[in-house]
Amino acid sequence: MDATTKTAQLMARLVEAETTLRNTRREEARTERAATRATARLLTARTDLAAARRNLRTAERTGKSLAVATRRLATRTARVENLTTAAREAKATATAARRAARAAARRLDTLGRRAAQAATRTVATIAHRLGETSLTPAPAADRTLDATELPAVEEIEAHAERFTDLDAEAKTLAKSADAEKKWLRTLPVGIYGRVVITRTPGGSVLDSDQVALDYAAMGGLVPPRKARRDTFKVALQPELAALPAAA
Repeated sequence: MDATTKTAQLMARLVEAETTLRNTRREEARTERAATRATARLLTARTDLAAARRNLRTAERTGKSLAVATRRLATRTARVENLTTAAREAKATATAARRAARAAARRLDTLGRRAAQAATRTVATIAHRLGETSLTPAPAADRTLDATELPAVEEIEAHAERFTDLDAEAKTLAKSADAEKKWLRTLPVGIYGRVVITRTPGGSVLDSDQVALDYAAMGGLVPPRKARRDTFKVALQPELAALPAAA
């Protein structure tokens, strides 16, 4: 499994873990509220039970409403027992939901660390591939002759003259070709006799201006640069006229 596929799978699991954590936290909050309400109802029922016991003792001393006080005590005793069971169940449910939320949070943290590590490896792999495929190494410096290998001046001048003539002719032809190409680019795609005009979508190149802005936004960092080849020029000086003879 390559780094990109593994990173994609971990990111998908990370999204799933985030959803699970959100749902478990909602369930935790809901069960906690239910347990709080059940505890409050139990406390109220116990208060009513204590009052019913006092009323029964009063009825036993006075001999008045004894049957009513006895039934009320039995009813409130049964209510307290039911509410006690319900409160215990609600508390157990809330505890289980709280544990599930904590487990989901730990899983999310673990997946987050793994996804971050995998993403780091993926970025490193992509950068390495870009370095191998898109970024060319710095050109080698021109080889120059030693003093003992230098040819005669006449030979150097002859090469320079031929280069000057050919360079001027190449520039003239290039300008003419650019003008013709500019004219032809105005034509839409189609077939014009023996001429076929097509257009292929261009690729993408690194936006050096945006890279510079991004590095500047990261605390004024200087973007990485690579060396370029030295600019080479040949200048052929005109021949000097013969000096007049001394009088």
